[in-house]
Amino acid sequence: MENENLSSPLDHMAGSGKSDLTISSEMAGYLDVAGKWGKFIAILGFIGTGFMVLAGLMSGTVLSSMGQDTGMPIPGFAFGLIYIVMAVVYFFPLYYLFNFSSNIRNAVRSGNNHQLTVAFKNLKSHYQFIGIIMVVLIGIYVLAIFGAIAFGAFGALGSF
Repeated sequence: MENENLSSPLDHMAGSGKSDLTISSEMAGYLDVAGKWGKFIAILGFIGTGFMVLAGLMSGTVLSSMGQDTGMPIPGFAFGLIYIVMAVVYFFPLYYLFNFSSNIRNAVRSGNNHQLTVAFKNLKSHYQFIGIIMVVLIGIYVLAIFGAIAFGAFGALGSF
């Protein structure tokens, strides 16, 4: 499993100007296993995303056909649309994870530094996307908490 290109020093460490970072055969083995598990997780995620799209289409169709007299605060198709939007958002980190997994396994097998770089670029994009999603969700949670407190306070005062 010892590959010449992967065992030689990498061109640049991030911003340090050093070039003494190497990937040993043991590290390459760990990266290969990480690639296998990453691909497995990504494929399961793609299947789950497909089910989310199907659920969105089905729930949107069924709830829309019920009409407006169901007492729901929003139209029925909006529930389906929410599922589809969530599936689209969920697709991108899975796509980056799948690309990382494929490229890291190919890089380990072939010793290609370019594929190694592409693999880690996809891993960076995967974590960056998930980080942005987390920041957005935390913001939504904070707004929901303040909104609940405000509605509770106004409700207790009898303003509503």
